[in-house]
Amino acid sequence: MLPWEHAAIAYLLYSGYSRVRYGLLPAGWPVLVVVFASQLPDLIDKPLAWQFGLIPSGRSLAHSVFVAVPLVIVVSAIARRRDRAAMGAAFAIGYLSHLATDAVPLYPGAGTSFESILWPLVSQEHVPRQYDGVIEPTIAILSSGLSSMLVPSVNAIGSVGMVVVMAAVWLRDGKPGLQEIGWLLCWPIGALRGVVG
Repeated sequence: MLPWEHAAIAYLLYSGYSRVRYGLLPAGWPVLVVVFASQLPDLIDKPLAWQFGLIPSGRSLAHSVFVAVPLVIVVSAIARRRDRAAMGAAFAIGYLSHLATDAVPLYPGAGTSFESILWPLVSQEHVPRQYDGVIEPTIAILSSGLSSMLVPSVNAIGSVGMVVVMAAVWLRDGKPGLQEIGWLLCWPIGALRGVVG
């Protein structure tokens, strides 16, 4: 799946969870955590495979349940100890939804792929380094995703539809996370002013 699809599914799942579990709309900081966690497996595995050649593929170490489950348990325990259970739940939903949607694709015609989530018990062929650096594979992923969206297909319609539904729910939820992004962007500027001033 493409990055924005992982983010859309994770947000929709967390929005539903927040309503059912807490009876509230999702809060800003947990929304940022769920979106970040929905990207984290790729942010770890793709550079380790493509840039450094340390793991067999861009879906192995961080995509494995043998890494994901302990990581989610530790993050959730830390969040609960700090009275931030919603942040732990957001992390778990974002991270685990990424693994689930990579293993069982949502689009027709795409086969299941349990190799990544069962690594290293299920071996994967070593994928040769196709790119020199991280920028080139990132551009390749984005351009292939954009080009697939321009060619009418079930996958393209599903991808755009998923993002549109997520955007509609996010707007209805009151745009959680937007204020926090503004704060994160302004914080370094304020810190610099304090140092300089």
